[in-house]
Amino acid sequence: MTIQPEELHTMDSHLEKASDTGKLYLIPAPLIPYSVENWQPARLRMSIPSANLLLLERIDHFIVESEHNAQRLLSRLLSPERMEHIGFSILNEHSSEADIAAPLALLQSGRDCAIFPDAGMPCIADPGAALVAEAHRHSIPVIPVGTDSSIILGLAASGLDGQHFRFLGYLPVDSAKMESLLASEAKSAIADRAARIFIETPYRNERTLEVCKKILPDSLTMVFAANLGTFSPCILAMPLPEWKRQKHLIPQVPAVFCFGIPAQLETMHDRRKVELAKRRLPRKK
Repeated sequence: MTIQPEELHTMDSHLEKASDTGKLYLIPAPLIPYSVENWQPARLRMSIPSANLLLLERIDHFIVESEHNAQRLLSRLLSPERMEHIGFSILNEHSSEADIAAPLALLQSGRDCAIFPDAGMPCIADPGAALVAEAHRHSIPVIPVGTDSSIILGLAASGLDGQHFRFLGYLPVDSAKMESLLASEAKSAIADRAARIFIETPYRNERTLEVCKKILPDSLTMVFAANLGTFSPCILAMPLPEWKRQKHLIPQVPAVFCFGIPAQLETMHDRRKVELAKRRLPRKK
């Protein structure tokens, strides 16, 4: 269901995206492994939704894991003249928080940008999640595209640590059981840093939000994501104290709720170093 304009106007000013900022699009890249035959332009174009191709034609700055890989792919989809006007920022497992500054400045100046990974959906076990978290802190619109899974779109646009996540399905209808489950999962989310995701029957959205504000600790961030799969999603991502300070009138439409720890590049870099160290250990005979 699409959120109606009058419903959007009932939300507080946090939802009103600043007209002087750009938008951060999350565009998935084809999963087709590279080969001369596989990456023929016609074949590649058939694997990419037409709406995504239009975005690739329009956006002139991409946040990528590898400029070489991004150029190799985009040069098969875009004209040579178009490629001359495209800029890149690198955000990968070797990046630090300082590498977020350049794309963030472009977004704040009004330029639209896109996170475009080597393959698959951005921000799921991907360094781009840290930029999304920072975009939310600066009220920059985040627009995930490219899949019909609201759960994946919601997680990608949340800015939470998507290296590990847990889908809770629908929460219990019984208030006591809901509060007990949320308290338990919140404690686990702090310990394991895995994002928690759940969905709710639309008419219970506001009730569920109030329970979350009551139960979830202030150290967590909560996300409400609706109208996913469109170019005008409704995504609220805030630390719990900010949720508790304000009255938010969320619409009674299908939505995804997430809570957890915002993504940080240092965390992902440290994780990568641990994984590499483990691989270097001698195998037990």
